[in-house]
Amino acid sequence: MNAPAKFVVPGATRDIADFAANLQYGDIPDDLILNAKQCIRDSLGCGAFGAPTPWVQAVVRTVNLLGQKPTASAWGMKVKADPLGAAFINGTAAQGYELDDCHDQSMSHYGAGVIPAVIACSEGAFGAFTGKDMIRATVAGYELGTRIGNTVSPSAFHRGFHPCGLTSTFGSAAAIAKLLDLDTDQYVSALGLAGSQAAGLMAAQFGAMAKRFHSGKASQNGIIAALCAREGLTGVRDVLEAPYGGFCSTYSSDYDLKFATEGLGTDWEMRHNGFKRYSSLASSQTTVDALRAIREKAGIRGEDVEKVRVGTTEMVYVHCGWPYVPNGETIGAQMNLPYTGAVTLLEGNAFIDQYTDEKLVDPRIIDLANRIEVFVDPELDAREKHQMRAVRVTVTMKDGAEHFHEQTYRSGHWRNPMSEEALKEKFRDLAGRQLTADAVAQIERIIDNLENEEAPAIALGAALQQVR
Repeated sequence: MNAPAKFVVPGATRDIADFAANLQYGDIPDDLILNAKQCIRDSLGCGAFGAPTPWVQAVVRTVNLLGQKPTASAWGMKVKADPLGAAFINGTAAQGYELDDCHDQSMSHYGAGVIPAVIACSEGAFGAFTGKDMIRATVAGYELGTRIGNTVSPSAFHRGFHPCGLTSTFGSAAAIAKLLDLDTDQYVSALGLAGSQAAGLMAAQFGAMAKRFHSGKASQNGIIAALCAREGLTGVRDVLEAPYGGFCSTYSSDYDLKFATEGLGTDWEMRHNGFKRYSSLASSQTTVDALRAIREKAGIRGEDVEKVRVGTTEMVYVHCGWPYVPNGETIGAQMNLPYTGAVTLLEGNAFIDQYTDEKLVDPRIIDLANRIEVFVDPELDAREKHQMRAVRVTVTMKDGAEHFHEQTYRSGHWRNPMSEEALKEKFRDLAGRQLTADAVAQIERIIDNLENEEAPAIALGAALQQVR
C-alpha cells in the first residue's frame, strides 16, 4: 500500500511541532541546560524515593503481568521493564509523594511525565543517546508541555481535569519525538496522538492512588504517541486548534492559543518551571511558607493556636481548601490545606515525615485542622495567573494575639527559587533513603557532567538500581 499523501494543516500545532523538530542543542540557552539537568536530577530523586510506596508497587505488579522484554530500569528497585513499563512505573514513582517539580501557570508536573520517558527510551531499546540528546529532548518536552498547558489553564482544572494527565502526555510525546529525531510531519502526528490519549480526573485528589498513576500513564502514552508517529500512524493534525473535538476546545472554556506559540525560541516557558520544598501539593505551599514565617518570627507553638484564616484564590480554595477528613490515603492529607497547615504549625515542616500513617489520624493535627478556615479573597483572586497561589494568613492565638503574613510565591517557584545546593540536598535526601551512598554520588556526578556524557542513561539506570 502506498504511503498517504502529506496533508498539511497550518496553525499552532504545526508551528510548535516545527519549532521542536528543528530544535538543536546549540539553540538552548545555558540557563536552560542547567534547568534541564536540575529537572532530571530532581525527578530521579523523587522517583527513587517513591519506589516502595504501595501505589508504585501496584503498578510494578501490573507491568510484570504484561511480560515484555526488560531493557529499562525501574528507579529505586531491582526491577527492569520494557520502556513503556518503566516509564509507567517511574512516572508514577516520581509523582508518588508530591515532591516533583511544578509549572505553576499550567498547573502540571512535567518531571514525572517527561524524565521517565526520556530515561527509559535512552537505555538501549531505541539506540544510544548522548547527554546532549537527553537534554535537548527534555527541553523540547518541557517547552511544548508547558506551553500547551498554558493554553487551557486554569479552565481545564476547574472543569475537573487533572493537568498532569492532560498536558504531561504532550510533554512526554514531544520529548520522545525529539529524542527519535522525528521530522515536522511526524512531530505533528505525535502531538495529535498524545492529545487523543490525554486524560485524568481531579476527583482523584480526595483520596485515590490514581492521582500518582496519571503521571505514569502520561509518560507511557507519550512514548506510544511518538513511536506510532515514527511508524506512520497519523494523529489529529490540528489537535490544539480544532474547533470541534480539538484538545483546547474540548478541555477549556476560555483557551488562548497565543500561549502555545508566542515567543517560541526566545521566551522560554521552561524558565517558569519550579521545584518543591515540601511534600504537599503546590497550592498549599505558600501557606506552609507563611506559617513557617509566622512561627519563626513570633516564636509561637502550634498548641497555643486558637484558629487560622487563609485568604486565597478560587483555584487554591477549590484545589485544597476543603475540610480534612482522614480516609486512610496519604494523598488525601497531602492534597489538603487544613491538614498541611496544622502539621506545619505543630511540627514546623510539611515534608515526608509529616505524612506518615500515624499522623494522618493524629487527634492533635485533626483538631487544629478543623480550626483552619480557607476562603476566597477577591483581591487575590483578581491577580494575574502567575500569582494564582497567593495567600494571606492570619493566626489567632488562644490569648487573643494575632499574627499575619502574606505569601505570593511559594519556596521553589521560579520567582522565589531554591538554590542549586538546596536542590542537590533535596536529591541526596530523597535518593539516599532508597539507594546506596555510592549510587547517589554517581548519579549526581553524571547529571553534573551530563552534556559531556556519551551514553549516560545506561549508567544512570544501573545506579538507580543499587538499592540499600
